[in-house]
Amino acid sequence: MPKKPSKTSRASSKAPESYTMSRFIKDVIEVVVPAVILFLIIRTFFLESRFVPSPSMVPTIQVQDRFLLNKTAYWFKEPERYQIVIFKPPAQAGIKDDFVKRIIGLPGEIIKIHNGVVYIDDQPLPEPYITPDRAPISEFGPFIIPDEHVFVMGDNRNNSQDSRYWGPLPLKNIKGEAWWRFWPIRRMGVIK
Repeated sequence: MPKKPSKTSRASSKAPESYTMSRFIKDVIEVVVPAVILFLIIRTFFLESRFVPSPSMVPTIQVQDRFLLNKTAYWFKEPERYQIVIFKPPAQAGIKDDFVKRIIGLPGEIIKIHNGVVYIDDQPLPEPYITPDRAPISEFGPFIIPDEHVFVMGDNRNNSQDSRYWGPLPLKNIKGEAWWRFWPIRRMGVIK
């Protein structure tokens, strides 16, 4: 007597369901829409990709380097000296595009530049990221940094429009900290 095919063998012999348009739309809604929403939340509140179009931060950040802006960096603390920040320039700068510079002076400090050396409250500021060929050639100050402001400068001092030209930066203009360089890959890492 021939064997009856089992239920499992009958199920496996069925042709696979065709991929319909409604199934495709359902997959898009389940996968793509949440991914886009997550991307928008991350970009709006946490991280944003940026690049530097000018040589003002050379050699620390090269022209066209791509990095992440950490928007959460100053949620619970004030910006600190030496941090590299992205900010909306004050109106005196005459430019609307965001800038990338290093914080050099803090509120209430007296800043002065003499013979290529930056002085904070009459003490020379250690700046290991400044090579001798990039030390400032012009004199500046003394200048008292007002409350709720910082003094920012580019690492390429003689090729940077910064607080020496348009004044101190209001803390409220800072959008976040330059955090992680992801391009070019050979220089990937935390920006210091």
